[in-house]
Amino acid sequence: MNKVPPVERDLLTGGLKMSCASLWCQFLSEEFDWHDINDVDDGNRSLSEYYKRRSQELSVAPEGALHDRRLEEAIKAWKR
Repeated sequence: MNKVPPVERDLLTGGLKMSCASLWCQFLSEEFDWHDINDVDDGNRSLSEYYKRRSQELSVAPEGALHDRRLEEAIKAWKR
C-alpha cells in the first residue's frame, strides 16, 4: 500500500491542483492494480488503467485546477 497523497486545492476555484490530481491518479492506479493482483477483478484492472492514463495526462498539463467529480469521490473514499 502506498502513502496517501495530500489534497492541494486552488485557492481561487477550489479545484484540485494539477500536480495533486496527477499524484492522486497515480496513487489510485497503483492501489487498483494491487487489488487486481489479489482479487482478480477486471473492474479493478480497468480503473487502474484509467487512473494511470489520467495521471500521465495531468503530469504534463499546464498549471491550473481540475474539477473532476469521479476523482473527488475516489479521494473522499480514501480520506475516511
